[in-house]
Amino acid sequence: MKTLNLIAPRTISPVLILTIFTLACLVPFVGKPFYIDDPLFVWCAQHLQSHPIDFYGYNINWQGREEMMAAVTQNPPLASYYLALVGFLFGWSEVALHAGFLLPAVGAVIGTYYLARNFCSHPFWAALVTGVSPVFLMSSTSVMCDTMMLAFWVWSVFLWMEGLKTENAAKLFMAALLIAACCLTKYFGFCLVPLLLVYSLLEQRRVGWWLLYFCVPIIALACYQWLTWRLYGQGLLLHAVSYATNFRVGGGLPSKILTGFAFSGGCMIILLAAAPLLWRKRSLAAGVSVMILIGVLVVAMKTVGVFPVVAEGKTKWFFVAQFSLLTVAGMSLVFLVVSDWRERRTPASALLFLWVAGTFIFACAVNWTVSGRNILPMLPAVSVLMLRQLEARDSLHNRNYLPRLTWSLGISLVIALFVVWADYRSADAARLAASQIKQELDAVSTKTWFEGHWGFQYYMEKLGGKALAFKDPNQHLVPNEAIVVPLNNSYTFNLSPEHTEFKFKYETEGSKWLTTMNAFSGAGYYSDGWGPLPFAFYRVPADQYIVYRIK
Repeated sequence: MKTLNLIAPRTISPVLILTIFTLACLVPFVGKPFYIDDPLFVWCAQHLQSHPIDFYGYNINWQGREEMMAAVTQNPPLASYYLALVGFLFGWSEVALHAGFLLPAVGAVIGTYYLARNFCSHPFWAALVTGVSPVFLMSSTSVMCDTMMLAFWVWSVFLWMEGLKTENAAKLFMAALLIAACCLTKYFGFCLVPLLLVYSLLEQRRVGWWLLYFCVPIIALACYQWLTWRLYGQGLLLHAVSYATNFRVGGGLPSKILTGFAFSGGCMIILLAAAPLLWRKRSLAAGVSVMILIGVLVVAMKTVGVFPVVAEGKTKWFFVAQFSLLTVAGMSLVFLVVSDWRERRTPASALLFLWVAGTFIFACAVNWTVSGRNILPMLPAVSVLMLRQLEARDSLHNRNYLPRLTWSLGISLVIALFVVWADYRSADAARLAASQIKQELDAVSTKTWFEGHWGFQYYMEKLGGKALAFKDPNQHLVPNEAIVVPLNNSYTFNLSPEHTEFKFKYETEGSKWLTTMNAFSGAGYYSDGWGPLPFAFYRVPADQYIVYRIK
């Protein structure tokens, strides 16, 4: 049977098409306001302009109290060094910094394409699966470290496999350098060391000289641990490990596992959109049955993590439907990974199996929270597994599957763009609230204090506001000064009615029917402490800001 070539015409480079496609998806969002943890990376980058070695040696109020940045952040500084370079060359506007992060996004998609050539016959489509996924576009419209880490990850795996196959020392050394860069962008990057070690042992069936290259990332992290211990009195690598394993939000392990599947299904919605292509009718029918059982289970549980499924005697059926659907989609990952291993049993299958399983276990059982940012690293492996499954079913040799696959990719892309747009609206609503509230208070108050953090803090401080510190004896509040309390934000605390009085309430509206961070609807893309869904279609209430006057 003649194989159908699903790649673009040979006269057009697949790399060029993927580059144009990625830029077309992301360029419309380069003006996105800084949101969630973006300010941490921006402030660090600005600090690096004058203190290039002492990257975390300054104080911030991010958790309701003034403390050193080294105690706040749980990420290494390489992404901030990149931001510092971009800011130095092009300025510190949102457009300039987001545009700088287009390069890692394109690099991640192109890296997936080259990596997929070692696993399947249709690497172009595997790269497209990565590019149309909500978790990829969401991560690529922030200035946090996740997309940069993903780019280093896929290129290091690709170069390691190529170097091992051809015994090319230069490629292995370059792969080792990229693993080190991945580790210094996000600590999770160190998982590449055991992952590629197991793959290499299975592939080579013996220990070889290639083992020495793993010393590069190990030495890099050891030096980083020593340097941060000398600078800040504690090694930040072990500090981050302790934080991730000891601090917990989002409920117990059963809720975490269900939430992890829901996040996987939502962040990689292509698993749901392409289900009719991936699975036979019997499997699809079983999936519907499992979805009903999950719905019954979560209603019986009454809460999933911190989110109340049943409140005041009323069941939130729309949430139940969304959660059950995304959870089943995420569960299909198990069958995708297991079937690939069972049918092939090759070192490549083992690599994909461990890649996905390790990321999922870390996101659900090890890390302090389940978030889309923790699901992202498995995306290239899932993209490859999907194409391998389609090839195993001989689906891609059937011309009728091409338009159906295109429709699946299109559905995923549309949902992903809507999710990114909703996140953009939330970020813009916080920036607008900071601007308008501060402008109104400047006319009647000598100083404006505020609670809450994320992007709202960035823009309030930029306008001259001051973050309120919890139980700070050196903090002096003067009568008639104002305090702004955002209700949909982090690290807010109750004010004493003896010392403050209500002044007025301000509301801003983001997306009205789709949200990524709202405890009322169960959406907690950045942390399941807000909800067990990565995004939720729901009637989203306006963000409220309460303004108080100090008596």
